[in-house]
Amino acid sequence: MSAIKGSSFRSWKDISDRHYQNIADNYTLYLLPDYIIIEPIVHGAKEFLIIDRTHEDIQIQNTLPNIDGATRKSIDGIIGIINLLAGRYLIVITSKKHIGDINGQAIYKVHTTDIIPFVRNMSHLNEYQLKYNAKYLSMIELVLRTEAFYFSYTYDITHTFQRLQTLSPDFHSIPFLERADERFVWNRYLLSQFTNNRIISQFVLPIIHGFVALSTLNINGHSFSYGVISRRSTYRAGTRLFIRGIDNDGRVANFVETEQILQLDDIVCSYVQTRGSVPCYWVQLPDLRYKPKIALLSSKNHMEAFRQHFEEQEYYYGKQFLISLTNQHGAEGRLNAKYRELYETSENSYLKFEDFDFHKECAGMRYDRLAILLARLIADQDDYKYFALTQDGTSQIQQTGVFRTNCVDCLDRTNVVQTLLAKRILEQQLQHYNIIKYNETIDSYKQLSHTFKNIWADNADTISLQYAGTGALKTDYTRTGQRSTMGLFQDGYNSLMRYVLNNLFDGFRQDGIDIFLGNYQISSNEGRTRESCPISKEISKKFLALPVTMIISFSMCIINLLIPASTFHEQVTHTLFWSLATISAIALTIFWRHELVDVPKLYSKISQYKHRANNKKQIKNKFPIIVHIHGGGWVRDSRANERRGDPTMMDDLCRALVYIRDHINEHCPNADPKQIFLSGHSSGAHLISLLILDKSHLHQVDVKRFVEKLKSNQYSIDYFIINGTHGTIASRFAKNDAHKHFLTFIRQHMNY
Repeated sequence: MSAIKGSSFRSWKDISDRHYQNIADNYTLYLLPDYIIIEPIVHGAKEFLIIDRTHEDIQIQNTLPNIDGATRKSIDGIIGIINLLAGRYLIVITSKKHIGDINGQAIYKVHTTDIIPFVRNMSHLNEYQLKYNAKYLSMIELVLRTEAFYFSYTYDITHTFQRLQTLSPDFHSIPFLERADERFVWNRYLLSQFTNNRIISQFVLPIIHGFVALSTLNINGHSFSYGVISRRSTYRAGTRLFIRGIDNDGRVANFVETEQILQLDDIVCSYVQTRGSVPCYWVQLPDLRYKPKIALLSSKNHMEAFRQHFEEQEYYYGKQFLISLTNQHGAEGRLNAKYRELYETSENSYLKFEDFDFHKECAGMRYDRLAILLARLIADQDDYKYFALTQDGTSQIQQTGVFRTNCVDCLDRTNVVQTLLAKRILEQQLQHYNIIKYNETIDSYKQLSHTFKNIWADNADTISLQYAGTGALKTDYTRTGQRSTMGLFQDGYNSLMRYVLNNLFDGFRQDGIDIFLGNYQISSNEGRTRESCPISKEISKKFLALPVTMIISFSMCIINLLIPASTFHEQVTHTLFWSLATISAIALTIFWRHELVDVPKLYSKISQYKHRANNKKQIKNKFPIIVHIHGGGWVRDSRANERRGDPTMMDDLCRALVYIRDHINEHCPNADPKQIFLSGHSSGAHLISLLILDKSHLHQVDVKRFVEKLKSNQYSIDYFIINGTHGTIASRFAKNDAHKHFLTFIRQHMNY
């Protein structure tokens, strides 16, 4: 490791912002009929935050108004203000938990909160608005109950140690909120109501969401502090199955920056890694299947989003080593292949790529085979280094690149590999600074090993809880260094809970996140009528009866098998009846599965939320694509019919389908590319028939998976169209008997 000396670094003591910020660490809140008053508990002159509950004005005063009869409450900070149907609500921190210190600056976890309405009563709301306001409020409460939010009064927790050191001294005189890394400030929208700079500098704290753990250790007579900070991005934030892939701004789902910090007597070391969803457009919407189908969005410009993503990543982190842990077969394999294709096409010299089929390589609990992956990474890890700074700022090491790890969820497999990389760096640091010997490892010291493994396992569980709703899988390996039977049972339980939560509850949770982050802003006009609020639609009770019927039928079937009837014939009859009832209930549940999934109802900007089902009710919103191939003496070796210019060879027809797949939304947003119907006349019909008989041609142009329904018709039509209602289709066809047959064909295959 080379030392880097330069004037751009300062003593780490300069990181403290206490002498720049006037934020108090405790407040008294006075609740009056007309005002909410917040008094900072500080020595000397103080200012008071006054909220007019009637006019909703917010201002600072130097004197405390009359507070006789006020309800008093001690609070630890302000999270922000949220607008619901009833009006504004103030969200405050009512208790906090001290996690530890970084450079002597205390880091806290939000323990409990309170949501205080500006209005004194709800008399201005009708019955529907009262109901919907309570539902919106419960969404916000659910977000606040999610593990875990963190803050500091004197340390900018939104930035890494290295970023804080490389910024100018003037940076530290800027209020916390204005200079915070906006990617990780989870209450930025909630604090946007505070426009007065004096309020921002004296009362406002940025809150991060993720994980923080700090622990003090003593090894070989050396006392030091070790910790991990994970910062979850606010961009493309959400739940496991509803938020996948990348958006048009190059932001990916489940992006988390994780920083490992080692504090010695006169040295502070920092090591940063990142995780994030595969950076291309893909979805995996829940549909009651255990593993919903992964779909790449072919109509999107994957390369442009890929480039945007890594331009931003390079700005923050420098070089990037991309580690993909997805399966290299099946749906995950296609996703991984797309990732590699984008990497290779980008020709970005700042990027490196390594794919490692985690499940295949570590099958049979052979986690020792992770050493194969680590061996491929150590040269670049040594090249990227870590950040280190002495107390006086005279000797430093800079981290010049990061490892960006992903699996499908960026949770379980990702956690295991990130832990291995962090462990190797920590061992290097402890050896370099003579805390442990060069022939020793973390596992040589029980206390050190226990602390390291549990911090990283807790980090894994917390990040997983925030995204998937449960703790992480495979954490028995992170905690103990080996897989166990009990760990497998725990993984099974967590997988089952993920299935239930992701299918039946995550729509509600996603809506809460979108409101909290300001992705969806509630209008005061919502709820004037029962249908005017987007959350008014609920799952019909008739659909909820299906899983209940299935459970009851299955239970009765088991009971009949276990408890003998008076005669064998009676037992067989009852068992068959309940078996058929169970099978019927399962079949109906599968058929109506899209009606049972709890989907988000807000934030229409996210196109993936337009949940499509293959039932009659939903299919009417998407129209079939009807492609007609004219006749006219096509010749096998001719690329096109010279007279008409229509496709005449199989390859040309397949290319036409590819064009439709990639460009249909430009011409007709309501067309459904998954329902392509081919019509042909004469030799055109012959061509289509050959394609139907031998679909291998579709594989060659990568359209097979895209075209789910491919039918042919040999009747002559003068026109082909790709949108319109059923009636429009009828009116646009030629006025002859052929279109009658064609419409019959459409009725048979389109569920119309």
